[in-house]
Amino acid sequence: MNRILKMAMKDLKLLLRDKMGAFFIIGFPILMGLFFGLIMGNMGSTGGGGSQMRICIVDQDNSSLSQKFIESFQQNESVELKEMADLETARESVRKGQRVAMLVLTEGFGETAGVFWGEAPTIQIGADPSRAAESAMLQGFVMEAIGSLAGSRFQDQDLMNDFLEKSRQDLEDNESISVANRLLMKTFLGSVEGMVESIDALQTESDESSAAPGGEEGFQFANIEAIDVTRTIDPKSQRGQVMKMKSRWDVSFPQAMMWGVLACCAGFAISIAQERTQGTLTRLQVAPVSKFEIIGGKALACFISVIAVIALMTVLGIQLGMRPKNFPLLILAAVCVSFCFVGIMMVMSVLGKTEQSVNGAGWAINMVMAMLGGCMIPVMFMPQFMQSLSVVSPIRWAILSIEGAIWRDFSFTEMLLPCGILLAIGASGVAVGVQVLKRTT
Repeated sequence: MNRILKMAMKDLKLLLRDKMGAFFIIGFPILMGLFFGLIMGNMGSTGGGGSQMRICIVDQDNSSLSQKFIESFQQNESVELKEMADLETARESVRKGQRVAMLVLTEGFGETAGVFWGEAPTIQIGADPSRAAESAMLQGFVMEAIGSLAGSRFQDQDLMNDFLEKSRQDLEDNESISVANRLLMKTFLGSVEGMVESIDALQTESDESSAAPGGEEGFQFANIEAIDVTRTIDPKSQRGQVMKMKSRWDVSFPQAMMWGVLACCAGFAISIAQERTQGTLTRLQVAPVSKFEIIGGKALACFISVIAVIALMTVLGIQLGMRPKNFPLLILAAVCVSFCFVGIMMVMSVLGKTEQSVNGAGWAINMVMAMLGGCMIPVMFMPQFMQSLSVVSPIRWAILSIEGAIWRDFSFTEMLLPCGILLAIGASGVAVGVQVLKRTT
């Protein structure tokens, strides 16, 4: 064991003397972690950015005023409105996150919408509870659209006359109103009818289009009722995963760790090929050092390097705001990742007879693993077919195990799958690499 440690220390010293190699193992991963963290921004944010607010509406009134309300709402460039016939379908679209909120125009909406007196119409709003800012903005849009109906009533004389006639009939049928109040209301309705006729006369005489009456902002033209829309978010979905994050660095630093791990893997694979072509391995075999000790020293040096990279990146991530949830599981993940890539390193070292061929083949394999496994784009943001394909990459399982300890809140049982896969890959790689090295040296 003492000789294995000495062989490992020899390889680590050689690694640190190579300034360019040390940069790609330590400096380059730090730059990648900072770069991806900065461009990802605040992953926990649920803001809608500059996109339109996706809303659905159910018109249970089916009146001309309700249709005018919908048309007015559709003119709002901040809203993407979709009409739905079924209330439950609209509710389900909000629950599944397909729409931010739903509006329901109840029966009787057109009878009192846009009127300055009497009982205001009721509009029901069901909003995603996690989108409080959009919900408040939506209520403002509703009031704006309702206010525009007041102008529609006065501009459409037939519509207003029908409303006044209905109001008179309701007044006659309501026996609870006193004679004095009944006379007062009839006088008021007559005044409104005269005002409507005057406005119509002015519109007829004028060639210019008249604007809606001003002063609407100070009135509340609708009663807003909240509908309970409890959105169930799948914890395995993209949104469910993003909600677990506390910092932008939770994603970028596990990615960055893997770049350092890949550099360690390629560096030691090349060093084995270099020592084989230069005759160093032959000279070591002449010395009182066994093949097992030579290979063990290389493996231990690679293992220590990978552990050091993960530890260094974890410390730097914590300084920037990353908060690992479970340090024991993080240590377990680091050990499994290190063992896995020791095995991959052993296989890479026998892919060619020269250091140039090993270097080319090793980095080609590394880039494929990185692209599929999430080193460039996190797996959860990939298309579904790419997510399915990524299971063949050890990088995917390495990142998953590290993220499981940092922000995914994995239990020990949940960690068994990625860690078990990493250990199996490492064991297979060590077995293959050792057998080939024994035959070639």
